[in-house]
Amino acid sequence: MYLLQFLMALVAGTSLGCAAASEVIRPEADTCTVLACGTPGRDGLPGRDGAKGEKGDQGTDTLQKQVDALENKILALQTQFNNYKNAVLLQGLKEGQKTFISTRQRDTYTSGKAQCVKAGGTLACPKNAAENSALQELALKDAMFAFIDVTDIQREGKFMYANGEPVSYTNWKEGEPNNAHGIEDCVLIVPEFGLWNDWNCDARELIICEF
Repeated sequence: MYLLQFLMALVAGTSLGCAAASEVIRPEADTCTVLACGTPGRDGLPGRDGAKGEKGDQGTDTLQKQVDALENKILALQTQFNNYKNAVLLQGLKEGQKTFISTRQRDTYTSGKAQCVKAGGTLACPKNAAENSALQELALKDAMFAFIDVTDIQREGKFMYANGEPVSYTNWKEGEPNNAHGIEDCVLIVPEFGLWNDWNCDARELIICEF
């Protein structure tokens, strides 16, 4: 009997304990946690600097200075070019629209012609007495025979300009052209008198360019 009373008391105590525990842990609807309802914390330390931004547009003053500097450079280059041009002209002769420049070097007809073309001109070719006199003066200054751009390479005895047109002006030496030894297809100016003589194209004579 005592055992039965003890078990009944034990069960009753356990039920009461569970009920009390349920009442203790049941949260009320209008309460909040410490984290949510506590006092706000202090501000954190500043963060690191961000990435460097793109370079902005330069001001108008800076651009104008750059333009002025470029213009000054162009003017300086033009002055240098004009000085160079004048120095070259002192070594050559201007006749009409043509400027004749002596290379002061001997070369074959073919190589000399290529040299003039590479320089932006052509092998000298007088088409009137005034131009012929200018070439004679340059040839006389260097004391050399000078090739001119007249040949009969395409057809023996028919002398033509480089463009294939027949010559309109000549100043042949007496007895010329004679195609001596059958190898004279080019023409040169004899410096003493400015007269023409047919000549071997492979000989090395003075090269004068015209521009």
